[in-house]
Amino acid sequence: MDYLEKLKNSNRSKGNYLCVGVDPDPEKIPSRFEKSATGIHAFCKELINVTHDITPAYKFNLAFFEIWGSKGWSILESLINQIPDDIFIIGDAKRGDIGNSSKFYAQALLKNLDFDAVTINPYLGSESITPFIQQAEKGVFVLCVTSNPSGRELQDHGEPMLYIKTAQICQKLNQKNNVGLVMGATKPEQLLEVRKNFPEMPFLIPGVGSQGGAVDAAVQVCNAIEAGVINVSRGISYAQGDFPDNIRKSAEKYTELFKK
Repeated sequence: MDYLEKLKNSNRSKGNYLCVGVDPDPEKIPSRFEKSATGIHAFCKELINVTHDITPAYKFNLAFFEIWGSKGWSILESLINQIPDDIFIIGDAKRGDIGNSSKFYAQALLKNLDFDAVTINPYLGSESITPFIQQAEKGVFVLCVTSNPSGRELQDHGEPMLYIKTAQICQKLNQKNNVGLVMGATKPEQLLEVRKNFPEMPFLIPGVGSQGGAVDAAVQVCNAIEAGVINVSRGISYAQGDFPDNIRKSAEKYTELFKK
């Protein structure tokens, strides 16, 4: 099954576009868990346990695991193995390097860890992307319009603007339908503009939840191709209330907001 087909099937089977972000901050996890690799592993296991039946996707932010060294890598492997096969799994690595280095990054993330897709920083051009899209069943989400305010310092520069040029490059590379774009919901005008001009690529949409991004625009651009994921991390993992009911209730709220 190829990248886009699996993503569409995941969205269809769960009836929504939610992506649960897995960003285990030891300073924010409930006090019952140790502030250690063991503690964040136990927390993430429970996070997945109470959400896997309603979410079509998970996004693992690798920074929160790499800080633990080899233990963090082992935790990632264990958590990925816990997730049912029909759920789309994204490695939020933001890799971006020359071709030879990218080839090894791709093997580490798409083969060894077996992510369905990874996030890519395109600043080094197409050679930083192509090693990740050699097989149709694996793919990327390329940073295009990010949700953080300072992203505009570069992304809104040039003519055409850099985010449009990025989307154009990705469109050319999308021969196997396995290239998507990271499009922040905090910038709904650009979100809708890029969907209009590049109608075939799926979006990974951060910025909804604690960042206050535009929910309606995010759902609209996913509905346009019946595929995509709208990421919520802190708004689910650290929602108010008693653990783990707080996680379940918050995830259910977002599945309603992000219905197909």
